Amino acid sequence: MKVRIFGVSLLVGLLLGCKQVPAGDAEGVASAVPAAGLPAKASADPVAEIEDTESSPYEEGDPEGDAPTPAAFDHEPGCEEDPLATYFFTLVGGNTVDNCGRADPKVTAAFDELLKEAAEGDIADPQVPPQRDRLLSGPSAPGVPKMLGSETWWFYTACQAHQCDTQQLAMLYQPQHARMVGRLVSRCKVWWLGSPTAEQRALIDEAKPVDPALLSDEPCDEEL
Repeated sequence: MKVRIFGVSLLVGLLLGCKQVPAGDAEGVASAVPAAGLPAKASADPVAEIEDTESSPYEEGDPEGDAPTPAAFDHEPGCEEDPLATYFFTLVGGNTVDNCGRADPKVTAAFDELLKEAAEGDIADPQVPPQRDRLLSGPSAPGVPKMLGSETWWFYTACQAHQCDTQQLAMLYQPQHARMVGRLVSRCKVWWLGSPTAEQRALIDEAKPVDPALLSDEPCDEEL
C-alpha cells in the first residue's frame, strides 16, 4: 500500500515539473544560455568584413600619386622657381625672353671654356662671325634638369639661326661644380667637348638626336 502511494506521489511531481514555461520566459532562458559548441554565425559578406578590418595606406581623399618622384624626370621647373630654367642665350648674356631670366656668370664661364675645345670645328675666316656668336643667334629653349646618378645636370641647346640642323650645340651643365660638357655639330661632323662620359653622351643623343644624313667623314663648310 505504501509503495502505491509513493508511486502516485512521484507521478504527480513529474507532471508538475513538466508544466510549460510561458513563451516570453522561454525566449529569455534561451537567450541567456548560449548553445555550447555551436560555431558563430557566418557573415553575409566575408569580403566586406575583411575590408572593414584592414587599414588603407591612404586617407580618404588623398591621391595615390603624392609619393615622392625623382626630380627632373616628372617636373620641369619654371625660371621663377629656378633661374637655371631660363633660356640658354639669356644665361650667357643674351636677350631676355621671359620675366625672370638673367645672365649667370658661372654658366657663361663654363660655356666659354667649353668653346675653347671647339676651335677645330670653327671656320678660320675673318668674314664669318665667331662660332660663339653664330651658336647664340638661333632659337633656344628653357633649361631642363636631368638626373645622372645622384647629380642634377641641366640640359641646354644652342644653334645658328636658319641652320640649326648643321650648326648646333647640345650641353649638360652641373651647377655645383660649374662644369659643362657638350656635343657640337659643325661642318658636317660631331665634336664632343669637355670629355663627357658614355652616360652623358647617351643622354645628349637621346635628348637631341642628330640626323646621320647631315654628317660626313670629312669636315665641310656647307653652312656658309
